[in-house]
Amino acid sequence: MNDKLSVEMYMAIDLSPFIDNTARLPSIPRVVSKIVELARSGDIDIQNLSTLIASDPALAAKTLQFANSPMYANEHKIENVRRAIVLLGLDTTVNLALSFSLTSSLKEQSQSGLHYPLLWRRSLIAAAAARELGRLLGERAIEELFLAGLLQDIGMIAIDRLQPDFYTDLRSDQVFHQRVREYEIERMGGDHAETGAWLCKHWGLAERTSLAIATSHRPNTFAITDVDGLFIRCVCVSGIAADYLILGESPDATKQLYLQAQRILGLDSAKVDRLIRFLHDQIPEMEALFDVKLTESASQSELLEQANETLAELNLQNLSRSRQRGKKLPKLADEKRLDPATATFSREFINAFLPDSFDLAVRAERVLSILFLEITNFKSLRKSLGDNLNSYLQSLAAKLKSNLRAGDIISRYSETTFLILLHDAAEQDAKLVGERLMQTIGNVKSNGSSIAETTIGIATHGLDIDFDNVDEWIDHANKNLRGESTEV
Repeated sequence: MNDKLSVEMYMAIDLSPFIDNTARLPSIPRVVSKIVELARSGDIDIQNLSTLIASDPALAAKTLQFANSPMYANEHKIENVRRAIVLLGLDTTVNLALSFSLTSSLKEQSQSGLHYPLLWRRSLIAAAAARELGRLLGERAIEELFLAGLLQDIGMIAIDRLQPDFYTDLRSDQVFHQRVREYEIERMGGDHAETGAWLCKHWGLAERTSLAIATSHRPNTFAITDVDGLFIRCVCVSGIAADYLILGESPDATKQLYLQAQRILGLDSAKVDRLIRFLHDQIPEMEALFDVKLTESASQSELLEQANETLAELNLQNLSRSRQRGKKLPKLADEKRLDPATATFSREFINAFLPDSFDLAVRAERVLSILFLEITNFKSLRKSLGDNLNSYLQSLAAKLKSNLRAGDIISRYSETTFLILLHDAAEQDAKLVGERLMQTIGNVKSNGSSIAETTIGIATHGLDIDFDNVDEWIDHANKNLRGESTEV
């Protein structure tokens, strides 16, 4: 990575609304602003830093609390700011001062659509994860990693300050961070990571910190061997680790953490296990230091439950709004949205939906898989079941839906074939889903003996293969279903 690269090179968003409205954006407290200014000038030393921190009683108290925390296991109690700075070091103290000040000063605004407790919960868990990942992998600047992890979502606050109703439509969906990013890209052309990077540069923070924030959802921007590549990738994985805890350590979140930690940082499962244990151990201490509840609250649990119940419909609504604005397509009547025999989405609906879903995956650099599941003995089933065929198909569809995740979408693509859209599922994951669905269908009987025989075809966009358009993507899955050559 070239040291002269600017953070602006990694921004697609139009920043003019933020540049023109800096008075409404989050600002860092005066004392911290002076600390950052001193750090940038190179004139900072223990004496002037301790004087500045001591001038802010709340910041001084937090600095002493951190210096006396179990993390440093000091035998003697630290009772003055100067000794605390000697123990912590200049860089650590500067980063902690900014961290403490931001979490206490940037509180929820009235009439806001942004769920601030959830945002700070994710930010603080990510901060702890970023620092621990750096320690596990030998990155020296672990306190700067803590700060970058903490601030990777700060752009959401900037967006909220300029447009307080921006996140209102996503209230229950905010627990799914990737959905938040897709929503931002759809409405703004960019995401909160780019906004946050600009804001941090506006505050005068280090270029490396701003760059890590700008690319926090794009881990492949830099190789791990690039200058600061390890630093930047630690921030990327820290957010995934935070999502793992926020989503209640669900099977899908667990799989994502282990998979992405290995792909992005080369971490084996033993080190991921250590990271998880560290985060569990660290939560009580972080709660005490930052006066923030990090364990799941009743409101966040309710938010997750609501989001799981409505996730697929929210995705459809968000994408439909985009499509209606861009192409003015008529809205499908309810009877045309669903296949009458199976109550899954119709082919007419999925054909209108897939181009938007594919386009959003491309812009968000997201992995997306199509799975075709074909009933190969459909003719013999029709002959043996007669009038009971539709009832049997309804049972099959119900079983399929019950074995999919919230947010995955199933459509009856043809008389004999279902199409299933799997978000954040790599090819191997999609194959496992397909095998599970085939086994599930094989257990559904009618008249005591009739059983559907099935085969699958898969196409995954992202990771190893990027398709040029949605038709190429669908064609690839269809060829896999037919056993044809699928070289891309």
